[in-house]
Amino acid sequence: MTATPAHSIDAFDPLDPQTLQCPHPWHRALRTHAPVHFVAARGMWFVTSRDLVAKALADHDTFSSAFGLPQMPIPDRIKAEVEAITAQGWPPVPTLLTADPPEHHYYRRMLAKAFTPRFIARLEPEIRSIARELVAALPDGAPVETIERFAAPLPLRVIATVLNVPGDRIHDFKRWSDQFTATVGGQLDDAGLLEQARNMVEFQRYFAARLDDRRADPRDDLLSGLVTAHSMDNQDEPLSTGAILNIIVQLLIAGNETSTKLLGGVLHELAREPRLWAELRERPAERAADIIEEGLRFLSPVQSMFRITKAEATLGDYTIPAGQLVVLVFGSANRDQEIFTDPDEFDPDRPNAKAHLAFGAGIHACLGAPLARLESRIALEELAARFGTLQLDRDNDFAYEPSFMLRGFQRLSVVCTEGERR
Repeated sequence: MTATPAHSIDAFDPLDPQTLQCPHPWHRALRTHAPVHFVAARGMWFVTSRDLVAKALADHDTFSSAFGLPQMPIPDRIKAEVEAITAQGWPPVPTLLTADPPEHHYYRRMLAKAFTPRFIARLEPEIRSIARELVAALPDGAPVETIERFAAPLPLRVIATVLNVPGDRIHDFKRWSDQFTATVGGQLDDAGLLEQARNMVEFQRYFAARLDDRRADPRDDLLSGLVTAHSMDNQDEPLSTGAILNIIVQLLIAGNETSTKLLGGVLHELAREPRLWAELRERPAERAADIIEEGLRFLSPVQSMFRITKAEATLGDYTIPAGQLVVLVFGSANRDQEIFTDPDEFDPDRPNAKAHLAFGAGIHACLGAPLARLESRIALEELAARFGTLQLDRDNDFAYEPSFMLRGFQRLSVVCTEGERR
């Protein structure tokens, strides 16, 4: 996809509805003409080349993660009302995504004690069982909305399993997840922001009660691992309820919403290219891993992440003053033509696909990356085992969620037709 003269970098607005639907020409224009660009109307600096995004990720002393919430500020006209609602719950605690060392190292270490490779590996049979159940429920030869019926429920149920959320609360779990992501790189009206605040308090009260249960009666689950992590070596203070609640929110978004967007985008690409689907059916384990890796690069479900400069910063030929909000655009870095040949083509045979930054890098690299890869690979394997063909339905508008930070389809209708069972 080539930038056109219409994509003048001075006109770039990350929240413009048309830009949200197709940011790639803008990103290419920015990489070419101004890989570090200040958008005065939004008060944000956008970094778009892979080299400079990687440099900023590596320099956490200058590019701080202590930027607050990953969303636009609450308008002054309802700020007091929002604060009155949230005062009924727990105040936000900067932990993984929004903390710098040494606090960040403490929280990451505590989560790593509970969220171990062994813990993730134990989930594989349950993930495969959920995926197989969802695949079996898809119609043969009829249009099906795959986001609602497959791409959303699979990671939602997996992360619910991780957090030991019972089946009768799955709908609440989904509602909370949708609410929390609505302002990640997007905007809500006043009523929506107030509803979001009410949902946050409801979520906090539910999980705070579960944490109290685990402190009294630990089980073999992640919540118990978090409340008991300090006791593994007796070198750390226990995690507070507020800190664990913040970590759970991040797990909910990172372990659910991003995987939904990855799966939806990958299914779109596979439905467009029958050759890739045939290869997946012939060699599911091998091709599924390659397809998912290229999907991470090409789709970049986490399109960008904030940083704030603690001091004057230099990136390439550009100087960013201290105290500035910086947006590291992973989606642009992952399509940098200086790194990836034909970057706007979906190519699972790309030899350097793993050079992507879809999971970030450095001290903030995503701890949940192995789980995301595992559940996405299993999802493709189970779909390929049942269906011989995958085709896009005519009833698609291919509209994306209105966010410059989380990118994925709102809906995707596909016709899946059974083939010989693999």
